[in-house]
Amino acid sequence: MFLLGSWIYLLAVCILFDISDCALVSRGTYIESLDLKPLPRNTLLASFNFEIYSDSAAENGLVYGIDGADFLAHYGLFPRSVGQIVKSTQTHELHLRFTQGWWDSEEWGLLPHNGKYTGGTGVEVWAWIATEQDDEAENSWYELVNALSGLFCASLNFVDSSRTTPNPISFRPDSSGGSSSIFTNPTARKSNVSSTLHLYHGSLPRETVCTENLTPFLKLLPCKGRAGVSSLLDGHRIFDSKWQSMALDFVPICDSDNGCRLHMTQKVDVVLDVLRSLQRKHSPVPKPPPLEELQCDTSKSYHSESICFPLPSPHVVEWKLSDVFGRKIKNRCLLDQRSEYDGSSYSVCTHITPEWHLTREGGTVVSSTPSKACFSLHENDEFDIGFLTSNSTSVSKNERPPVYIQRSMTGRGQQNGGVQTIIHNPSMTDTVSLVYFESLPWYMKPYIHTLAAALSTSALSPIPAIKEEVVKDVLYRPFLERIRGTYLELKLEIPPDSRLTLSYDFDKTLLYLAEYPPDANRGFDVPPGILTVLTKDDNGTISYAYTLRTSSLLLSLPTPDFSMPYNVIILTSTVMALAFGTIYNILVRRFVYEDDVVREHTPLMQKLKQRIGAKFVLWKTAAEGNKPPESGKLQEETGAKYKSLDKKN
Repeated sequence: MFLLGSWIYLLAVCILFDISDCALVSRGTYIESLDLKPLPRNTLLASFNFEIYSDSAAENGLVYGIDGADFLAHYGLFPRSVGQIVKSTQTHELHLRFTQGWWDSEEWGLLPHNGKYTGGTGVEVWAWIATEQDDEAENSWYELVNALSGLFCASLNFVDSSRTTPNPISFRPDSSGGSSSIFTNPTARKSNVSSTLHLYHGSLPRETVCTENLTPFLKLLPCKGRAGVSSLLDGHRIFDSKWQSMALDFVPICDSDNGCRLHMTQKVDVVLDVLRSLQRKHSPVPKPPPLEELQCDTSKSYHSESICFPLPSPHVVEWKLSDVFGRKIKNRCLLDQRSEYDGSSYSVCTHITPEWHLTREGGTVVSSTPSKACFSLHENDEFDIGFLTSNSTSVSKNERPPVYIQRSMTGRGQQNGGVQTIIHNPSMTDTVSLVYFESLPWYMKPYIHTLAAALSTSALSPIPAIKEEVVKDVLYRPFLERIRGTYLELKLEIPPDSRLTLSYDFDKTLLYLAEYPPDANRGFDVPPGILTVLTKDDNGTISYAYTLRTSSLLLSLPTPDFSMPYNVIILTSTVMALAFGTIYNILVRRFVYEDDVVREHTPLMQKLKQRIGAKFVLWKTAAEGNKPPESGKLQEETGAKYKSLDKKN
């Protein structure tokens, strides 16, 4: 209803004011799709793809500042919030990543999309700024990350100069390939775009990705997550996964005939544990199963009533898409124009083996083969897919990555340490060329002269470690304390079936008290390293074939005892209170005998009783005709009498 009301409002404005460019409002292309692929150990890879292409004539002015374009022509399907940000900051290209978890390359194979839309742990962003001056580009970069921080409810405003790396060679603009690029085609370039593009990269490995980031991510879609495949994206399920990545790419596409138009890609890739999702359906509150329901391997010699070695995951499984995501796919997003874009009409595809059997609810089968089945969605029907197999280990073949990489900390103590990176080329025939990029925080002081490269192979005779034969080029920019971090980039070549071990030493820096985070004893996160595999075609053109990241590191720095000031304050206050109380008592208090205090301080009530008793005795004596006693003696006798009465009572 919201979308329909917006279109009716725009149509009324066009008719009322006779705007000739109103035809451009409905222009632009939006396509969405979902790919499902079972993985080993009863896991599921779900890849959501959303793409928006603006109209070439309508959106030219958005990036390149052409005046005179109508307001309605600027924003059709393309989100206005993103358009205004990239326009005000003169951003030529933008790439934003939100990632959590760990991708198991040995079990799951290649990263989705060859790692192009995958970032490091936390939040990662890089962009090309089209300005003439370096200072102007840097200011635009900080303005960009602050605007993205507000748009996506992230902490990108903390990406300052110490977390920014300018112009690393591990990244290249997506709009630079082919003859239709704005870099190679002068007729497509606008006069107010500088030929100088400034690349900036920043990351926040400490950032936690959550529903606050997913909600604004979905609001950029035309259907806002209310219809189409995006209706499956529930934060409770997405962030309960083993690994998940959200990506947003903004890229201009230009050619000499049609000019430039904008292309925005949004992708969500998630690896879900099917069995855990099914258990959550039956038991929303996680709790361990009863002892009698545990499936133990009784063949183990140490098996007993108190020791259980769990059996592998069951091979016979049956589940539905709604069981894993907690909901069915709602009706098709009416703005999805895939059939008009590439001639196909599918929205959901499954990649399985012949041992899997599918059932569907709603939708239409577009194509079906033993290894792949695609379905289209209906406008008014919900859609669901059921998966059934007697051998869940039978999954589609996962291609082996061209390289494997792992990184870890070495050394001990609070003064210095080291970093070790192991890169493995599993190919038995091909040499791998790659670029390895690291951005270190300023409180890590690496010694570049300690950089060592050791090469080993699975053969009996090890290969001598000759650094010059493996490390072809080194780009290094030293740190400036509290201003910028260390930038290290290596161009490497690894022979077949070899492991390259890179290592270097570093010193740890003492921080000011205000520079420590609230949980300083946890450690400091070091951004992951980025490995880019290079390939060369027959014409000698180098392309980036595969990109992967290492896991982030946790650095332990010398940490003060933050509770010490409070302990000192409490101890000092206690000692001062005890000393002051003792001295004050000695100076002010006066010590006297108890009898003197009682005699001098007769209670008021006692005095009142004595006076009333004396009067009563006088009246009684006068009535009997006797001589009254003396006043002082009478009061003493009366007081003694009442004291005796008080004691008896």
